[in-house]
Amino acid sequence: MKKYMWSTHKIVKETEDTITIYFDTAQKTFTYVPGQYLNMKCVINGEVLIRSYSFSSKPSDEFPSITVKRVSGGKMSNHLVDHAVYISSWEIDAPFGNFVLEKQVAAYAQIVLLAGGSGISPLFSMLKSINKNTKIPLLIYGNKSPEETIFWNELEAMQVYGQLNPYYSFTSDEFVSSRINQIAGRFSLLLLYSIIRKQVAVLEEAHYYICGPVGLMKLYQEALLGLNIPPEQIHTEYFVPIPEENLVFENHGKSKDVIVTYFQDHYSNNEVQTYECTSLIEVKANQSLLDAMNENHIKVLSSCKNGTCGTCWALKTDGKVRMVNNHALNEQNISEGIILLCQSYPMDEEVVISLS
Repeated sequence: MKKYMWSTHKIVKETEDTITIYFDTAQKTFTYVPGQYLNMKCVINGEVLIRSYSFSSKPSDEFPSITVKRVSGGKMSNHLVDHAVYISSWEIDAPFGNFVLEKQVAAYAQIVLLAGGSGISPLFSMLKSINKNTKIPLLIYGNKSPEETIFWNELEAMQVYGQLNPYYSFTSDEFVSSRINQIAGRFSLLLLYSIIRKQVAVLEEAHYYICGPVGLMKLYQEALLGLNIPPEQIHTEYFVPIPEENLVFENHGKSKDVIVTYFQDHYSNNEVQTYECTSLIEVKANQSLLDAMNENHIKVLSSCKNGTCGTCWALKTDGKVRMVNNHALNEQNISEGIILLCQSYPMDEEVVISLS
């Protein structure tokens, strides 16, 4: 992962409450995998906020994009939907996430995308990345109405050109349609069973990608498990982190000393001077590295604090660390020594951490 400063290429209004932000990277190399996301930092009314947004563009697109839907009470989403057109530059940290469509999977397996609302964003990136010569992907997508369906025109065009086999459910009381792939009301287990059995050639060979509201995601998962789909072929991405049971972390009741290297800004004569600092801090028993650093006044950006957003990533250059939960880093990140501070606990006295 790296930090970037991107500018605005254009803003597109997708629905009444949804926009897509296209970024200009100044032609600097940036790579990601369909399904991954970025972290964006904004200062809103003096408060620094960091939020995660999935890429809705495909990696080969010239201008990476994210799609943002207004959320009731959401400080960042409301700010972006209302004011993104007035913002010229963006602080970006990317890419993150292991909810991805791998090339070798897309090359041989039928892809089934199960979405709800703005959960279409990472799935749309996957959909556009699928080779047109492979098996036609199946999309199962729940919304209130066609007018509130993100990427509606693009999805309809894909169906016309034989690039997509979509099934929609629309929950608005006013919705009426005679099209067989448009259902009035919510998806049910029996209906999902019927669609998937009819439209997926070999159930146990397809790969299934799920993103959307938690309740709908659980329904999709229940349907797939009820069809005896192998769990390793069911991939999920939760926009809202799922609370996990608090693990009792065994650290033998002892604190550990950890070396932390970081950068600190000082102001002198209205100029910013940055110094590299090294501190030896105490990490108490059952205390995460993030909490220990905050306790020792070492500034670390963080957001979700449950291993989902990836904001608090750092580089472990020595020692052993146990990372309890991880929904943001991939295997390559971990092999390079990258950890999530909010989920990491030192296992010996040799741990050295470097903050970017």
